[in-house]
Amino acid sequence: MFTDSEATPARVEMLLDVVRTMSDRKLDTSTIRQLLQPAGLPGLTSKSDQARSMIAAARELDLIEDHADGMIRASRLRDNRSSRDAVVEAIDEKVLRDDKIEPWFALFYAFLLGRDESAATGPDAATTWEVRFERELFGGAKQNNRFNDTKYRGLRRWFRYCGLGWHDGDDRFHPNPYERVSRQFPAIFSKGRDMLIDAFMGRLSEQCPELDGGHLFLRANPTWDRSARAMSLGLSHALVDLHLDGIIVLNCPLDSDGWSIANATPPRDGVFLKSDLISSVRYVPVKGARANG
Repeated sequence: MFTDSEATPARVEMLLDVVRTMSDRKLDTSTIRQLLQPAGLPGLTSKSDQARSMIAAARELDLIEDHADGMIRASRLRDNRSSRDAVVEAIDEKVLRDDKIEPWFALFYAFLLGRDESAATGPDAATTWEVRFERELFGGAKQNNRFNDTKYRGLRRWFRYCGLGWHDGDDRFHPNPYERVSRQFPAIFSKGRDMLIDAFMGRLSEQCPELDGGHLFLRANPTWDRSARAMSLGLSHALVDLHLDGIIVLNCPLDSDGWSIANATPPRDGVFLKSDLISSVRYVPVKGARANG
């Protein structure tokens, strides 16, 4: 697991930048440590090992490769992406689709999303969520490499980086997967620009299994009732925001029997947002967009 280590998003990006820049030079673990964690760095102690954490995270995300000669090189999988885009795409593909690399990343986000709640900062909030997560999802049974304060703090940072929500002025994290959903639109709408809401929700849950109806969301929220056809607060806000920004068009006629976004209290525009129930979704593609699925 890298989210509870010293491998912050900015540090992983920096490592990838260094590896790409030095692609034609000798670059092994020792050299990377000297470059990114030089002796004399402020706050450095004998236990500090940011470089090791960064390298481990980049390996888990397939951002770097170990060559037979001991050198470390950038993976060619995402060499046409900026460092930030490469890291985010790797999270989309390797962390948010299952829990093999990070057992708590997608699962805790789905847990938070399904309860329509936000995540405050500080040790008290971390302890509260640690207890709730363990009690509500596992019946209080202790887990290996259990969810704890350190993981909670790391996940809040990575959630925001990946476009899964935002932090308010009190540093409280609010789930809103605006960017995450937006990145998946080319894959969701691969066969057409208009989808009935049930088909849209099906495709969304396939591409983003941590969101409403996905297999990770259902693990985190086993009592969730699809037949209620009500979206979570976070997803409701994301879709309304995407509509208001012109990226999608939500068709919500007065006689709709579709999925509810009432939690987000969408504004009435008299044209498309006539009710709180989505009947269909139209994608307005951005030039140059590409699928991540």
